[in-house]
Amino acid sequence: MDRRRDSLTLARLSQTLPHVVTIVKAAGAVGDIQTNSVTNRVYFVHSENQVGVLDGKTNRVLRNVKVGDGTNFLAVNSRTNRIYATNFRDATVSVISGKSNSVLTAVPVGQRPFGLGIHQGSNRIYVANLSGTISVIDGSTNRILKTLRVGGSPALVSVNERTNRIYVTNVSIDSVHVIDGRTLQVLTTIKVGRNPIITPAINSVTNRIYVANNLSRFASLIQGRTLGKSIPIQLGSRQSEITLNPLTNRIYITSAQQEGGGKLFVLNGQTNRIIKTLMIPTFSSILVNPLTNHFFVGDSEGRNLFVYNGRTNTRLTTLRTGNSAGNMALNIRTNRIYVGNTGTITVVQDGI
Repeated sequence: MDRRRDSLTLARLSQTLPHVVTIVKAAGAVGDIQTNSVTNRVYFVHSENQVGVLDGKTNRVLRNVKVGDGTNFLAVNSRTNRIYATNFRDATVSVISGKSNSVLTAVPVGQRPFGLGIHQGSNRIYVANLSGTISVIDGSTNRILKTLRVGGSPALVSVNERTNRIYVTNVSIDSVHVIDGRTLQVLTTIKVGRNPIITPAINSVTNRIYVANNLSRFASLIQGRTLGKSIPIQLGSRQSEITLNPLTNRIYITSAQQEGGGKLFVLNGQTNRIIKTLMIPTFSSILVNPLTNHFFVGDSEGRNLFVYNGRTNTRLTTLRTGNSAGNMALNIRTNRIYVGNTGTITVVQDGI
């Protein structure tokens, strides 16, 4: 009975068209954006050294927190209610309290810190430093547990919460480092395509890791169980962004074309074959809501947000956002999507 009720709820959610709730003014162009679904807060980078805090209930910006210089990426630990920001020019990671909306400390890491990820179960934060190291921070003490010297230019981080394995792309040696989160050792380094300057997508259900390659015409698949050689997935185009829906086992990869419009490839995660190719704006952002099986494509040079049905791969509606529909984040509890714009954040309600 419960399973039938859940199925009916999902069906009802997927049939409800998303709509814009409001457009909230921000102090600058919005960069990376993340949510804490437990506290219903939204965190976003702007103005080179600021992290804005948006209340998801009132849709008001509560505070702008000054962090280090050259802030790039954010990561949120919903269990500890702490937010982490990499500061590229300061070589630090700012630790923000989600309770007080203030900086607790700045942790010195390697030079040019870029991407980061959190394993919430162990409360460890992994920071990729383009100078050739990966810093591991203990979230309980805000101290460096270990510095892994891997060389090259470590860039983006993805964490498999189930297996406690961490995947870090290295753009100068076209590889992915696999770290054991228990021992803090690099298990292996796997070659992928050229310039994997895109955060890998992990399907924790199938234990497969998908790597988009910005300068190759194929994506790379890593089998998390065996960690053997990567498997090329031929696309015929260079890639710009990647995400997936673990419930439907569909992978979505965008490609920015040098001439003409962009492309969105929809792949079957079981066969790794393209089941649909969609024409999208040249420069686009993408987000998937697994609960509704909707996926959203933002026009980074315009104000359109295109909403697609993940079952049929057809467009459901087009929404108008603030200028430049950029990075997006989902609150899985409220079913709201936050779209970063130039000077605003667009709040979209997906489903009920």
